[in-house]
Amino acid sequence: MCDSFIKYANQHKEEIINTFNILHAIPEPAFEETKTARFLCEKLAESGFTISQGFAKTAVLGTYDTHAPGPNICIRADMDALRYEKEGKTVFIHACGHDANCTAVLWAAKFIKQRGAFCKGKLTVLFQPAEETLQGAKAVIESGVLNNIDYMIGTHLRPAEELPMGKVSPAVLHGASGHMKIKVFGQDAHGARPHQGINAILIAANIINLINTIQLDPTIPHSIKPTQIISGTNPFNVIPNYAEVTFDIRAQTNQMMDDVKERIETITKQMGSLEHSKIESIWLGGVPAASKSDRLIEIASDAIKDSLGETALANVLTTSGGEDFHYYPMAIPGLKSTVLGIGAGLLPGLHKADMTFNLDAIINAIVSITSTVEKISCMEN
Repeated sequence: MCDSFIKYANQHKEEIINTFNILHAIPEPAFEETKTARFLCEKLAESGFTISQGFAKTAVLGTYDTHAPGPNICIRADMDALRYEKEGKTVFIHACGHDANCTAVLWAAKFIKQRGAFCKGKLTVLFQPAEETLQGAKAVIESGVLNNIDYMIGTHLRPAEELPMGKVSPAVLHGASGHMKIKVFGQDAHGARPHQGINAILIAANIINLINTIQLDPTIPHSIKPTQIISGTNPFNVIPNYAEVTFDIRAQTNQMMDDVKERIETITKQMGSLEHSKIESIWLGGVPAASKSDRLIEIASDAIKDSLGETALANVLTTSGGEDFHYYPMAIPGLKSTVLGIGAGLLPGLHKADMTFNLDAIINAIVSITSTVEKISCMEN
């Protein structure tokens, strides 16, 4: 059976690459993926899936029900592209591989339906908008369309530094990530009489230095970096009365993220009291760390080995990158989930405008998704 996965995918390779090329040519930003959604909707419908739209703005949901009692398995791909400025113009580029993710999930769904080997239960196919802005998964969850799913499988290309071409990881354990903005309200004064004012820039600089001294468990990867600092439009000879600093925060566990946020808030309160100034710390939002499902990782590992061979199976990947996929297991009780990591020879890296990868990786993604889904369907009691 497993040999047929590869055989089928290679038989349709030209069509698969054509699907990718179509999606690659219509990159669209978050919640504006109308052309992408229309194309995916049409192709899912042609394959016999029941289509649902009208939720999470541009999301597409396809369902295939065997009408035999069994698990509801969802396979998910993100649709949106990234925004760049080139030669003074705004352009959109699929520099994170979401076009490849959609191609893989679409063809995996087609394969599963055509094979008729989906033993029991229901297959749900989700094309999600707005992953790059970390808003899409929340919008889907709020719609309630996924309340009854038991398993969710995502897929994502991995940069060459993480995973070589031909390797597939049964799980990508993303970390928690988010951004915090610190607003400092000082008091303006003439530059010749700084003692009459409260220099907001100096306070912001002190906050940065203090945050750099935070000491937390070094065995749990985490980082806190100032990535933006701005001040008011005061003249050069006026003590600034306002400044704000934005921090990018990464933590491999949700508990570590909570600890970091608490420490930052403590520092800002103490600085406000010390400097007799108003300081606000504002959480701008982020994504949670991955929820690890050992049983699903075991199933996916077996599926990868069975379909692509022993040498294709890679270790579970731990990465500091974030993904809104991980909102789903937090919101849906009992959900088992994993993101399959696809080695693709991807260079120079994700979110690089000139990113390229080996298109054969899409075949491996299709085969891995298909074999994992069918194994769950046929094994589940």
